[in-house]
Amino acid sequence: MVGSATDRAFPFSLSMGVLGGAALIVVEWAGNRGPLVLLPYAALIIASWAYLRAESVQGWLRRFSMALSSFVVATLFLYLFIGTVLTGSVLQMSLAGHAWRLGVMFLIGSVLSAAVAQLSATKRRV
Repeated sequence: MVGSATDRAFPFSLSMGVLGGAALIVVEWAGNRGPLVLLPYAALIIASWAYLRAESVQGWLRRFSMALSSFVVATLFLYLFIGTVLTGSVLQMSLAGHAWRLGVMFLIGSVLSAAVAQLSATKRRV
């Protein structure tokens, strides 16, 4: 039996991304140490893996895209929060400056999502 995540990929990705982004914002706002931001990212990756595994989502590309979109949404929330609330520099930076920063985060998210997609694979149940 295939889980409900197969039918509802967008709500999963959006909700995981928003929750992850909120956790990232809380850690960034409350903490003064940079490495603490890795904890919500780790929780997001582990929660994505657990959900995709429990729901038996079939297809590597589908699992990859669901995990990556959650990571990207959470990262965008954090990026916009830092750029608007904490530093106010989102409009002062060039487009190339934004592009390479978000590109590096996209690359990191792609590597992590590929691992999640591979590790969350299950055999199709009949």
